[in-house]
Amino acid sequence: MTDNQAWLHQQLQTLAQHQAKFTDRAFWVALDHLAAEQARRQDQLQGEIDGRTWRPDKW
Repeated sequence: MTDNQAWLHQQLQTLAQHQAKFTDRAFWVALDHLAAEQARRQDQLQGEIDGRTWRPDKW
């Protein structure tokens, strides 16, 4: 997790904790899950790019 992703996670958690209505809190929690999923996918794609770049049989 990068610094930006950690900061975003912390901000979304704070926003969710300060919501009085369940629907508002659910929105911020879902957005936090979405951001975490995007970070996971970004990491996977970076690994795939690295793997494809260093395959000598594909050169």
